[in-house]
Order: sequence, then C-alpha cells, then structure tokens
Amino acid sequence: MKKIQNSNSNGVLGSNNALVDLTGYALHQPMRSAPYDMYVTNMRVHIPARTSWFRIDKCHYDPHNASVETRLTFRDLKVSGVVKLYDEKAVLQDPLLPMPTETCNMTLRLRQAGLGVSALPLQVSRGHIELQTSAHFVKPQFVSVHAYGCQPPSREHRRSANINTPPIFKRTDEGDFTQEIEDVFLRGIQSLLTRYMEKQLQPALKDTLMANMGYTISYGR
Repeated sequence: MKKIQNSNSNGVLGSNNALVDLTGYALHQPMRSAPYDMYVTNMRVHIPARTSWFRIDKCHYDPHNASVETRLTFRDLKVSGVVKLYDEKAVLQDPLLPMPTETCNMTLRLRQAGLGVSALPLQVSRGHIELQTSAHFVKPQFVSVHAYGCQPPSREHRRSANINTPPIFKRTDEGDFTQEIEDVFLRGIQSLLTRYMEKQLQPALKDTLMANMGYTISYGR
C-alpha cells in the first residue's frame, strides 16, 4: 500500500520546530488526597530539533472495508506544564474573596511511547472523504514524571476563606498528595497527546485512503 503522505498543511507533521505549544488545551481533575481541584495549563512538548519527532512503524490498508491502520512511535519527549490548585468550595461560600491558588511546575519524560490510529471512511462523494478515526496510546518503555514545589494552598488561605477545612496532612501523607499530582499529569498528557495527534493525522489519513481507493491527490496552489 501507499504510505501515509504528508499534506501541504502547516501542521505538526511538517514541522521541524523543537517545541509543540499546546496553548488552548487544559487538564482538570478533582483531587482525592486533598479537597482541591487541579488544573494544568501552559503545556508544551519539547521534541528533538532538526529531526522528525515520531516515526511510522506500521501503515496497513484493508481493501475490504477501505480502512487504514497505522502505528507511530514518538522519539524521546519532554512535556512541561504548570499546575494550579484551587479551593473551589471556599470560593463558592464567599465569592468576594480572592481565589486561593498555589502553582508549581511539572515535567514528564517519555521514551518510545506510541500511538495506534485507525481510520474508516463514513462517506465518500466526489473525491471528498468524511473520516471516523479512533486512537489509543501505547505505553512507553520509560516514564519519568516530577512535580517541583507542588504544595496544597496554605493554611493562611484557608483561614482567610473562613472555612473549617481540616489540615491536609493530618491524615494524608504528603507523598500521596505528590503522587496523585504526578499520576493525574501523566494520564492527562497521554490522553491529550492522543487527541492532538489523532486530529493532526487526519489530513494524511485522508490522503492515504483516497490514494489507495484510486483517487488522484491534488493540492493546487
């Protein structure tokens, strides 16, 4: 079959930049180990410069249902983000008080992580294909995730909110709190990368399906 072809878009597939900015994406998760909500913003994927940040390991076209199955492997990736912890219950009790916030930095390193993507045409008309895609994250060979300076909002914030919130570490070990932050960040980044790459691959998947179905690909000017 014909391999996945890059379209003439200016997306990540044709980029040699050393940074993929995920501005506009955010992660949110209520915490179990502490009465706070965790948000992750300012996420960036640092990729090897002057080289493709992933390789295509498999690309198979099935003529029986006109579907494409592909699998890619990321090169070593470093993902950074900013974590913010909010006590939303305090704000709901007194909206006039400033929202107490603590911020910290997260770093995630992935080695040889992968992505499996399948594409099936839902409708084909006059050379136009409407796709249905699904993707799943392939576990990496090595994972390293670190939270730098992540602490729950201070007791001063809780007192200023005038709520009877028990001290966080009275029954909860600080290690559990840090571990949960790291786990949420890891799972969230995996899901985010899956959705992001699934969207970025759609033009190339369309081109691949059309070429294998006998259509001529023309980009024009």
